[in-house]
Parts: sequence; C-alpha cells; structure tokens
Amino acid sequence: MGCGKEHGNLFNFLTLRIQQELQMFPEDKRYDMARVMYGLTNRVRFLTGEDLTKVSADNFGSYIAIPGGTVHIPVGFVGVLSPLIKELPECCVKFGKPVGLIRWGAVQSRKKGPRAIVQCCDGEEYCADYVVITVSLGVLKEHADKMFCPALPGNKMEAIGALGYGNVDKIFLDYDKPFWVWSEGGIKFAWSPDELAQRTDWTKGLVSVEEVEGSKHVLCAFISGPESVIMEQMSDEQVAEGITKLLRQFTGDASLPYPSTILRSKWASDPYFCGSYSYMNINSNVGHQCDLSCPVPGSCDPVPPILLFAGEATCAGHHSTVHGARLSGIREAERIIQLTKKFGGPPPQL
Repeated sequence: MGCGKEHGNLFNFLTLRIQQELQMFPEDKRYDMARVMYGLTNRVRFLTGEDLTKVSADNFGSYIAIPGGTVHIPVGFVGVLSPLIKELPECCVKFGKPVGLIRWGAVQSRKKGPRAIVQCCDGEEYCADYVVITVSLGVLKEHADKMFCPALPGNKMEAIGALGYGNVDKIFLDYDKPFWVWSEGGIKFAWSPDELAQRTDWTKGLVSVEEVEGSKHVLCAFISGPESVIMEQMSDEQVAEGITKLLRQFTGDASLPYPSTILRSKWASDPYFCGSYSYMNINSNVGHQCDLSCPVPGSCDPVPPILLFAGEATCAGHHSTVHGARLSGIREAERIIQLTKKFGGPPPQL
C-alpha cells in the first residue's frame, strides 16, 4: 500500500465532496448547509487529533469499526483497570520510575550479561529477558533516538517518524447556576469555510460542548488539533473566557455565565504522553504500523526477540483506540508465552 497520496489530504477530499453535495440544495440554503458540513469536519478532526490537511484521505479508511458501539463505564477506566491490578502480585508495579535508557542485545553480550537492562532516570537498573515497550508514539518520536542502545533498526525509526500523532483534549466546565435545560443535548459548532481557513483563534478547534452524563451542572468541551496544544498553554481564566465568548456568539445570549471552575486535560504537555493518539498522515501507510509492531530482533534473526512493542499505534486497523491498545498488549503477552513454551523457560542467553 502506498503512502496515501492518491487522493491527497483528507480536508481537500472532504471539501470536494461537500461542494458536490451543496449543489443538491437550493442556492439560498447553501451557505447554511456549508456551515453545517464544514462544522462536521471538526468532528472528523477529533478522530485524528490533527489538522485534516495532514491526514491521508486514502488511509483514513484503514480504521476498522467494531460492532457494539461505545461502552460507557460509569466509574471511568478505573473500573477496567482495578480487576486487572488485583491479579498482580503485590509491589510488582514500580511507580515514579521513568526510564532513561534500554540497553539490549549486542551491547549486553560483550559483558556476558542479561539480554536487556532497563535503566531508570534515578540510576536504578532492572535486568530482563524481554522488554515490552508501551510508551506512546509521541514519546517515541521525542526520545526513541536516545532511549535505546544500540539504536533501533532503520525501518522501526522510519515508522516512528512517518506515522502521525495528534492531540485532543477535554475541558470540563462547572457552573454554579446551570443555564441549559438538562437532556436537551449539546452544541456542535458550525463554521464557514472562510472561518476554518483563518484559524486565528484557538476556539476554532472546538468540536462541541456536551452535557456530562450524571451531572446537571457540568458541561464538557471537546477540542482537537494544533488549537488544543495552544489551549494547554493558556490560563484557566483565558480558557473560560474563550469558551464563554464562543457560547454567547453561537447562542445569541450575551448573558450566559462564566463557569465557576474548569478542569482540563493537557495530553500534549504531558512528557509521558506528548499527545493523544496516532493517525495516518499523508506520508504513512499500514506498513509503517506493522513495522512499529514488529519485535526486535525480528522473526528472521537468529536471536530471539528482546524488545517487544505494544500500544494503540502498533495495532493496524484499531489505532487511536483503547481496545487497540489492549489488543496489542495481549498480542505481545502471547508472544512471550509462545517463546517461553518454545524454549521451555527463559530464552537462551546471548
């Protein structure tokens, strides 16, 4: 599969289709319909976390939707993690231990040592037969060139560089006196093509403002792309001001109150994530996802794998999803199980 350039970027592709669809409407309706359709491109933008001019039109469809729809977990993701954590031996998970360097393979064999050593930033080291790397693609983009010794193979580094990595954030708005009627639904912003082309304001990256299930005084604003990165650098007061101004503009109600408090994610600013999730840009293809997922050394090498890679970006067809991340973890756990069965225990030393 090529690099997704046959139909160019997703924004131009959608623009062409929107212009075709607009011809189906009476001329006096086209301006309003254009605002609705172009506004919906912000919803597509939220799926990638990036400006659609950087997203591959051809490979956008490589994502596989699974049946069953979205599942809401009342207590949040802690409800998914807690049962799994309970199965782990006590104290086997080390917190507050960022990794600075992973030495593996030939570097270790010269010293007749373990197959890999994980060196933490505080100097503590852990010996390992296998190392499963689950950091985000954003972290790999920032640190892969200095995180491994020896360096990762060329095709792995190419995949890390080629795949896109976007950013999305949520902004929770808490109101002392809610101004909306509960269960009426949220607000999705309809922008004109000219407004989208001149993104001089970070609020142009806002997708919608929605009600929060289980609360009658909190709203949640969704924002994506470069504007979300700008938002993360602003003060709470500036964010509250920008969203309130936008809500007043779209509702026509200049009396809408400011939120009493806000709470927001800052994924791009978090050094352990550097963004939200991967997407297929115009320079990437499914082959890059496969290269990212392959163990090092590879299956054709005489040495059994040492470095295993998991995470949503490694799961072709299910990138950018929680289930993709989970499936990739199961995939690599199964790989270790099969290797352990093959060798009747730990792999042979180098």
